[in-house]
Amino acid sequence: MLKGVYAMTKTDLGRTIVAIACTIVMSATCLLGAVGPANAVASAPATARPIA
Repeated sequence: MLKGVYAMTKTDLGRTIVAIACTIVMSATCLLGAVGPANAVASAPATARPIA
């Protein structure tokens, strides 16, 4: 009935490779989601007034 990823990968090795690939993609997405805003804040110009 499943005609998706599992239908294309009928062996345990294929399913393992697909699981590892999905894990890497999700980890990279989460990492970029966390680091992206931090880099944007760090590279923003300072808006504080200098002390006279």
